Amino acid sequence: MRAVVLGGIGHLGPSLVDLLRELGHEVVVAARRESERKKPLIAAYLQKRGARLALFPRLEEGVLAELGGDVYFYLVGKFTGSLQEFREGNVTLLEETARAAARSGARVVYLSSVAAVVGIKGLRPGSTVYEEEEHLSMERDPKSFYEVTKAEGERALVRMGKELKGRWSILRPGIFLGPWGHHAIWRYSRRSLFLRLAPFFGVGLPVVDVRDVAEVLVEAGEGKYDGKWLHVVSPYYPDVGDLIMEGCRYLKRSCVALPLSPIGKAVIALSPLAASLAPKGSALSLALSWLRFRYKFASRVLKREWRDVKDMVWGLLEWQDWAARAGAAAGI
Repeated sequence: MRAVVLGGIGHLGPSLVDLLRELGHEVVVAARRESERKKPLIAAYLQKRGARLALFPRLEEGVLAELGGDVYFYLVGKFTGSLQEFREGNVTLLEETARAAARSGARVVYLSSVAAVVGIKGLRPGSTVYEEEEHLSMERDPKSFYEVTKAEGERALVRMGKELKGRWSILRPGIFLGPWGHHAIWRYSRRSLFLRLAPFFGVGLPVVDVRDVAEVLVEAGEGKYDGKWLHVVSPYYPDVGDLIMEGCRYLKRSCVALPLSPIGKAVIALSPLAASLAPKGSALSLALSWLRFRYKFASRVLKREWRDVKDMVWGLLEWQDWAARAGAAAGI
């Protein structure tokens, strides 16, 4: 099988490529040319694992069709920018990918987000949300561009289902933890551990290990979930304090739990107003939107064993140790 991975030079790409290569599949990582420059460690690792980088000035239907994938994994994500930029990343390029796949009868696996279903009207905050019986049929009140365009991307792929002859699936992960966390929030996470304070705000986070997501992606690429959308979120919902305490254990240092639930309740109470005022193209808008509803996400389709919070946090910190050494050796 030839797998074409879009958005593979990112947090999830290495774990997916590892699994695909272990199974003997050919892997092509399609990306824009600047992606290799921005994330050289990840790009080098992918090539070392046997993936071919196909770099283009712009990704579009024609060049994607020429790559001839049997399955196209769409991992492209946009977290800040204008509404047009979000639509280009979460909708337009996805449609072009689906058309390229349809030419040869290939499969498309779209990595969406639980944010696509945030803001269901009439549903109480903290409720458990399963995959819809009818896709995105509930009345919603999304605030951020990310939420809006992730849902638009899902609907676009469902509309193209006939062209794809039913060979499509949608995965909605939560917040990524585990190795290869190159985003700024994870780069600074280690520094926060030196304070040795673990603030507990009384809010559980919908987290998932990237290695679990990669395993589900591979299953979807094999056709196990054709025509379905499913939530890919661990059942643990740790507080920020839980994550920091686990990081302290990794570093073998004692840390102090800091109960801040009154502050957490105040932030939750103010989140609807703050979400309406925050720039819709910002990561802050997305975070505030989550706080408004604090849903828990479960799947009627997906049944599996999940890596626990220790695996998630230790996987991230072990990778940071490796990245620091590898970056120093490469002069990055």
